[in-house]
Amino acid sequence: MPTPRTAAPPSARSAPLAEYVRTVFGSLPRIDQRRRAEAYLQGLLSTPGRKTMKRLARQVSCGASTAQALQQFISSSPWDWCEPRAVLTRVAARRLPDHAWVGGTIVSEKRGDRSVGVHRRFVPSLGTTVNCQLGVGLFIASESEALPVDWRLVLDGAWRHDASLRRQARIPDGAGLGTVWEQVLEMADAADTLPCVERAPLVMDLTAVGDLARVTDSLACGRREFLVRVRSDQPVLGAVRPGAAPPLVSRPASTAEQLVGEDGTGPARLRSTTVHLPTVRGAVAGPGRRVCRLFARSSPEGREAPQYWIGALRRWDTGHVLSLMRRQQMVESTFRVLEEEFGLTDFGGRSFPGWHHHMTMVSAAYAYSRLSSRPAEGRMSA
Repeated sequence: MPTPRTAAPPSARSAPLAEYVRTVFGSLPRIDQRRRAEAYLQGLLSTPGRKTMKRLARQVSCGASTAQALQQFISSSPWDWCEPRAVLTRVAARRLPDHAWVGGTIVSEKRGDRSVGVHRRFVPSLGTTVNCQLGVGLFIASESEALPVDWRLVLDGAWRHDASLRRQARIPDGAGLGTVWEQVLEMADAADTLPCVERAPLVMDLTAVGDLARVTDSLACGRREFLVRVRSDQPVLGAVRPGAAPPLVSRPASTAEQLVGEDGTGPARLRSTTVHLPTVRGAVAGPGRRVCRLFARSSPEGREAPQYWIGALRRWDTGHVLSLMRRQQMVESTFRVLEEEFGLTDFGGRSFPGWHHHMTMVSAAYAYSRLSSRPAEGRMSA
């Protein structure tokens, strides 16, 4: 699992960090914006504890106006966060071979109702309803590293439909309206189209998703490689034999736990069987419906309940499948590091662009801390 490195003082990192800023934030149109980007990165990398504007400013400068300048750069400055994230994705893709895209969510509890996107939500991982922001992250993950490269903010309640509220927070039309899984798919599709970035499988944990049928229906009808974790009661259908006609009427579905228990083969730690995923109406679609594979992953000595995964991959060897499963666990660990060491949930601003600016800077800081310690040929370029 990734562990944070102790950051060196800003003065000791200024030369390589300046080069990194030129690479990732070269699209920022003004030199003062690029200087603020470097200062903010320095603060995230070297400030212990909570990453407030005042604490970041004290860490990087003695100037009385530094905190205000950083606040303006994050919350008010009109720079586009999409291009720096695209560059960061290309840099990471070059350095992390055989990668996958992994989606995940971060819950940021907040007081009051002023922070952009804050809403009372039931959080399955906490087992309770909390006042929070809900962020969706896309990570590029190899066997040894997971780096965040794109973000979305989920907008519920009044944030979806109140035009005045959206205008005050500078939320663009159409932003934040998709479900978590829809936004992960959109981010992965966009990442796949970037120059010099190879198309990669998508890994997601769907155990907290309420309407699983819509998700699996979308995945089964598409052509993307995927491996998703599902609940034990996920409905599945035994795969139709090759060359056989699909059934004309709906067939009763089994649960993932039942079917892999009855038909699964393979080593005890990773039993599997082929399946079809039901449509939203419970039937198998016509020609072109994908045959997927259902896995039951058991923990050593059976200390934990089995995990159930469904995938459509080109490679089915056990080592590759287990590696993809571990990448989802790696992202969960990385979320904790980002929150505890890089200020992921410390943004308290009210603007939608400010949230995206902060998340972009956190991603860049974390990538710098990880990639600058890895051996590589040549400079860290896109």
